[in-house]
Amino acid sequence: MQFTRFDRYVDRHAHSFTERLQELCRMPSVAARGTGMRAVAEKVEQMLQRVGAGTRTFKVGSGFPIVYGECGAGERCFVIYAHYDVQPVGLLTEWSSGPFAAVVSDGRLYARGASNSKGDLVARVAAVEAYQKTFGKLPVCLRFVVEGEDGLASPSLYRFAEENAELLRADGCVWDDGYLDTKERFVISLGFKGIAFLELRAYGARTDLHSKWGGIVPNPAWRLVQALATVVSPKGVITIDGFSSHVAPLTTEDRQMLKTVELDEAGLRREFRIGGWVHGMTGRELTKELIFGPTCTICGIRTGHTEAGAKTILPGAATARLDFRLVPDLAPELVVRLLREHLDKRGFQDIEIIELGAAPYAKSSPASMVACAAIESAEEVYGKPPVIYPIDPASGPVGAVCGVQHPHTPVVSFGISYYGSNPHGPDENIRLEDFLRGVKYFGRIIHRLAQLEEDAELARTKDSVVQLNR
Repeated sequence: MQFTRFDRYVDRHAHSFTERLQELCRMPSVAARGTGMRAVAEKVEQMLQRVGAGTRTFKVGSGFPIVYGECGAGERCFVIYAHYDVQPVGLLTEWSSGPFAAVVSDGRLYARGASNSKGDLVARVAAVEAYQKTFGKLPVCLRFVVEGEDGLASPSLYRFAEENAELLRADGCVWDDGYLDTKERFVISLGFKGIAFLELRAYGARTDLHSKWGGIVPNPAWRLVQALATVVSPKGVITIDGFSSHVAPLTTEDRQMLKTVELDEAGLRREFRIGGWVHGMTGRELTKELIFGPTCTICGIRTGHTEAGAKTILPGAATARLDFRLVPDLAPELVVRLLREHLDKRGFQDIEIIELGAAPYAKSSPASMVACAAIESAEEVYGKPPVIYPIDPASGPVGAVCGVQHPHTPVVSFGISYYGSNPHGPDENIRLEDFLRGVKYFGRIIHRLAQLEEDAELARTKDSVVQLNR
């Protein structure tokens, strides 16, 4: 009954909230291209000002604007992270409608950024509005940090964090990544894998040559393939010297939490259209590998002639992009060093390593205030207990917000997406029902954070009385 008025407000304003999201999604903000970024940042600032937030826009060097907005009161402060930039759209022919048309069809909103992650941002700002209209002033302080370089490894965010540490001082952080899985279970994550995103480059002749020279002129494509073959074994094991020795063993808490995570293997295989999993893994082994297994992925290889039509050439250069998803205690700089030493030892000193982006892993306790609020609020909105991931298999710049100046700030992540949202691919979409549930859910989190603070204060008072009576 406590949230009846709140939920009614959300339902009455559902159309308005949806239109706000559509308006934001119709504004292209592809960080890789840099078009429209300032206009979208200004729109985000206006959204925050609409709910009474005091806002500031930060420009770090030549980077895109970071929008900061603070609203609410109370001793407890919580950072709300979001990003307004979106992924490149890819081939337009693969989209059912324009990627920035923000078309609503069959209860779904299709647009680049709807899932990742303009939808989460709009839902959380809408929840603040609904809370203010039905409960009054926010009982906790919310510090929105909205960046525009998530797709570029967030370089400005790290500098912003170093220069504005006080603005990020908080009792917890809410991240913008999460979804409903194939069994319609709400997924909450308590951290993220780290990432080292690299490009390996090999060179041959000064330009592509006629392939008749292939017997005597070095082929950089073969050189690169041979180097890559030393990094991962045919069985899929990362074979970089010393790599595995830095992977921390699972804690007792990790093992207990793993028991509660059950992947819908059949549903995921149907969604991905694959016949099975790597090495035939299933059950607990599969879940453990997804959450706590480090990865090395070839994201793309570029060399020689790949366009239509025959052309027999000897490439002059070859490049491969790799990402390593990192678990405790693997750090990006450590992985780069180990890879360099590994290649040099095998005679591949000529292979260049270019660092494209990095982020450390982040891992929090389920007992933190922000985690408890998220976990305890979920069942009321989503109808069943949430699935708790100790670490999300994805990565993000959590270290900038929770690790540069405040390494012990706990983080919790969830979102409005579902298993079919396809956030980096064509026809990215969200279900509007999930969007509105996300508004209702975040309103409950705000309320629960205040209650937990009251409970903590009551406990402190009781402890003080006990100490005085001794």
